[in-house]
Amino acid sequence: MMSLMTLARKIQVQDSEIPKIGIGILAAILLFGLFIVGYDQGQLFSIVQGEKAFEDLYIHELFHDMRHAAGFPCH
Repeated sequence: MMSLMTLARKIQVQDSEIPKIGIGILAAILLFGLFIVGYDQGQLFSIVQGEKAFEDLYIHELFHDMRHAAGFPCH
């Protein structure tokens, strides 16, 4: 019969490290989200298009219309 001390010596503690691929995927999602928000609000293309970039809210209107089609009130 093994003693408690023998069992305690057999337990190995491994340091868990966050996978670098997971951090890379989360960073890519963050950057893509910032791009989408900047694109939708006109911030990215206002340098090239001027004031017209702030009027073209294509992504906003797409999701706005999808909310209405799904039956969710928004205003």
